[in-house]
Amino acid sequence: MSIISKIKKNKTILQGGGAQEFLIEKFNLIKGWILMTRFGLEYYKLSKLKKDQKEKFNLLKEKFVQHYEDLKKYDFSEYITEDFERVLKKLEKPFMPVPKFSFLANSSVRYVMAFTKGGKSLREELSFLESKYPEQELKDFLLEDYVGGPLIMNSKYLTSHNSIHHLHHLACYQEKTNCDFKQINTVVEWGGGYGNLAKIYNRFVDKKTTYIIFDVPLFSCVQWLYLSTIFGEDSINLFKNPNDTVQAGKINLIPVVFRDSHCNIKADLFISTWALSESGRDAQDYVVKDCNWYNSNHLLLAYSNSSKAIPDSERISEFAKKYGANIIDIDFLHGNHYLFL
Repeated sequence: MSIISKIKKNKTILQGGGAQEFLIEKFNLIKGWILMTRFGLEYYKLSKLKKDQKEKFNLLKEKFVQHYEDLKKYDFSEYITEDFERVLKKLEKPFMPVPKFSFLANSSVRYVMAFTKGGKSLREELSFLESKYPEQELKDFLLEDYVGGPLIMNSKYLTSHNSIHHLHHLACYQEKTNCDFKQINTVVEWGGGYGNLAKIYNRFVDKKTTYIIFDVPLFSCVQWLYLSTIFGEDSINLFKNPNDTVQAGKINLIPVVFRDSHCNIKADLFISTWALSESGRDAQDYVVKDCNWYNSNHLLLAYSNSSKAIPDSERISEFAKKYGANIIDIDFLHGNHYLFL
């Protein structure tokens, strides 16, 4: 489920009022406390293994503030829904006036940015991954990062469900399409959360890839902070104006306010896991009709069945099928599907 669908499904959670908001936020807080208690030792191990990330984060956080202040000057209201515009201030909370190191501890941010479902879906995804890769290789792919304060939900791999979830997308795609990721030179991702899928992709493929993420300015800046802390600032290219150019071999972060200047990007793989299907018709038409999927030969998409909250979700499947993609049902997530090409 993407950011937009979660907001639409639970408008009162993030709009700042009502008993339902209070109860759901309390539930998310309690869930976080329970998991932190249960996996407290694992999180402590992670803090020791990657203790340098806090120092790196602290050196970068003031730059984050300046980057975000610069990008907020651009009017991006036409690129987002009214629901999202109303909740943005709440999502800003753990990042202003300066970002908090454990920003995923904020229940609203964690709710919209991370997959923490656990249970059957975690077991199913991990079982699939364990059937495909040796244990040590999986440990290398899945080892969490200290920055952000993710919820650790697996002791063996010292990882979160979010990282398991993202690796499952890539592994399932590879199995179903026989895609050789070593032949993929340029990736475009539409909606990148806090940057975790880009991180997992870079580990999984282990090749210098030109990776491009389109997102709203706040998330572009969060991605810059998170990924710079992990990979180094020199590996990340955050666009600050429409004339900035894509840098080969780096993770390029393009706020949607600059999207029209970069419609002609030629990608080998286009990725959007739920974000595009739930972004509304304007974004869908832009990506599909104006940009032709960024001229990609390969698609890795995920979407859910349409509903009152996300009425245009299945619309993207019709576009993708015409482009040649196949639907793969996600059995352990009822009503959710992949589109692979």
